Amino acid sequence: MFKLIQKIVILLVALSFIFVTGCASNPLGMSDDEWVLLTPTQQFEARKIQDARDEAARVRRAEQKAQEVAEQVQLVELRRTAPLGDVVQCTITNALGHFAKNEWHPAQPISIEMHRSESARKLSLQRQNHSNLSSILHMGFDGLNVKVCRWQNRDCNVLAATEAQFRHGISTKINVKQAVEGTLFCSYPLRR
Repeated sequence: MFKLIQKIVILLVALSFIFVTGCASNPLGMSDDEWVLLTPTQQFEARKIQDARDEAARVRRAEQKAQEVAEQVQLVELRRTAPLGDVVQCTITNALGHFAKNEWHPAQPISIEMHRSESARKLSLQRQNHSNLSSILHMGFDGLNVKVCRWQNRDCNVLAATEAQFRHGISTKINVKQAVEGTLFCSYPLRR
């Protein structure tokens, strides 16, 4: 009985291997014609090379993700510990966004917190009731000016304010060409 189960397991593993390799594309971007011309040893070596490339790409992606997370943590800490005037919080409300098919539609309200060192933050403005449709905005803060742009530093509206105005909060109407129309409100965050 044990030998029968062992044979069934071996057969299932072999069939699984054949199924997986039959459905997979050839390593190293080889065509089927190129692949069949290789000896089994060459095919094994090609798979090893492809596996090494795949692993290296996976490691690069993991390292890049870890670096992005570390940068985000650093920015959050920078904003949290920044002195008054170095961080601004903004909202865009009562907005129309320029979404697909060159049409304007109501957009969901959105908020952002920026440090003065952030000159080009990307922000996704989402369509009301259709959150799968969005438009990318670029925002920046230099200490006294908040920019809302369609492209990085192009087609921008600028909210210029004094420290006193930011302390109390200031709003303005924005109309960024083919991107967003609405109310931009910015203020310094409350600190405990």
